[in-house]
Amino acid sequence: MRAVRVIIADESPAMRRWYAAALSRVASEVEECESGWQLLHRLAEDRPYDLVVASKWLPGLGGAQILAMLRTADAAVPFILVAPFSGGSVRALVRKVAGAALVDDPLDAVQLAEAAQRLLSSWPADRQVERQRGTARVLKAHARARRAGANPRRVGRIA
Repeated sequence: MRAVRVIIADESPAMRRWYAAALSRVASEVEECESGWQLLHRLAEDRPYDLVVASKWLPGLGGAQILAMLRTADAAVPFILVAPFSGGSVRALVRKVAGAALVDDPLDAVQLAEAAQRLLSSWPADRQVERQRGTARVLKAHARARRAGANPRRVGRIA
């Protein structure tokens, strides 16, 4: 089995630890971040992640906004959006993105682990380079939007 690198984004340190414990069987390396901006910057690092687990409600940029940006940039990374009480627009976004899953109950370890296993088993391991290029495009688009005075939260949003 290959090493699986996972990044977890949630504003609560307790929830990040809980997600890490729930994913311990599928993840060999887990990193954590506490905001959407921090997640976006980590996704552009040289070593790509095999799986992203992000809360819908992150400070700065929410998980759904980051998922929409990755989709817009054609970035390839399996993504689990943790979004209890989600409306139709969030569900539609997750359905549109290949390699994305929605977890309704953040405290259901079985649902989270099954979603992770399903995404990782259906995702080719040779897409590492494609992931790096896609996330770099997202960050460059954000930088251009900020320089142009656009609202960076709207970059990559799906209407």
